[in-house]
Amino acid sequence: MQHHRAKQRQKVTPTIKTEGRKIMSTQTPMQFAFSESEYRARCQNAKGFYESRIEKPSAGILGAIVEFNPRTLDESHELYHQYRAAGWLPLEPAGGLPTAMLIESPQASFITIYLKKPPHQQESDLVKVCKQIKAELEAELEAALNAEIDRQVAMSLAKDERDRLQAEQQQRLNREQEVRDDLAASRAKLREKLIKTGKLNTDGSAA
Repeated sequence: MQHHRAKQRQKVTPTIKTEGRKIMSTQTPMQFAFSESEYRARCQNAKGFYESRIEKPSAGILGAIVEFNPRTLDESHELYHQYRAAGWLPLEPAGGLPTAMLIESPQASFITIYLKKPPHQQESDLVKVCKQIKAELEAELEAALNAEIDRQVAMSLAKDERDRLQAEQQQRLNREQEVRDDLAASRAKLREKLIKTGKLNTDGSAA
């Protein structure tokens, strides 16, 4: 347990590689130690979701893509150039989501602009994401360790109970044998006495 807690206190730098990687659990049932490879795999997996996700602060969803809803075309042009000048990025054409979208109807026009946060802001977000992942992974390890401790305690108590029952059973058997031996000795003593007094033959028949 001390080793486990020491591992948890180790600082892990949330560096994320860009190549694709299948996430797999590297934990063994009795290890319960912080896995750097598991942590990085989870961060890499979360990065892929983050980069393709629209941010929704009201739902607590962090994403690299932000949706804007300007009221007019002039406002949309100004907003677009303002954010582009600040380092925000347009969406990739192959991403399936347009950078700008205009829906017109007789009653009103609806303008939507999607932009990606600047790289430095994305990196800052990913640090937060990986920090949360690290906390979740440590919580999972702590829960797994506690579950294993509970299992081992239950097994130890069950063994103690089995040993107690087995000892009681053996004690009862021993006592039964003692009683049988005492009765047999009493019968033998009485038989010998009856034979000496002539009341019983050696073959066990009455004299």
